[in-house]
Amino acid sequence: MGFSNEIIKGSIETIVLKALNELGEAYGYQLIKTIQEMSDNIFEFQESTLYPLLYRLEEKNLVTSIRKTAPSGKERRYYCLTTSGKKLLSSKLSELKEYLTGINKVLNFKIS
Repeated sequence: MGFSNEIIKGSIETIVLKALNELGEAYGYQLIKTIQEMSDNIFEFQESTLYPLLYRLEEKNLVTSIRKTAPSGKERRYYCLTTSGKKLLSSKLSELKEYLTGINKVLNFKIS
C-alpha cells in the first residue's frame, strides 16, 4: 500500500532514527532493508528518499557518519545517532505515542 506524502513526511524521520537506534550503526541500504523487515514490508523506502533525509539529519547533528571499507572492499558510509539524535528520538516517540492514542480514540481502530 502506498502512503500519501504528508503521512510519510510526518513519520520518516522518526522511523529512520528508531532503526538507527536499534542497529547502532548502519549504511543506507542496510537501513532500507531493516526498516522493511521491521515493518513487515509496509515501509519500502527508496534510496532517493533515504539519503537526502540522512544528509539533513547529519546537518542537524542528529546523526553522524563515518566511511568504512566493507569485507567486499567497497567503501560505505555508516550512520549512527548522536546524543542529540537519541534525545530527539525519545521525544518524538513520546509525542507519536500520544498522537496515536488520540487517533485510536477518535477512529476506534481494532488492530490485530
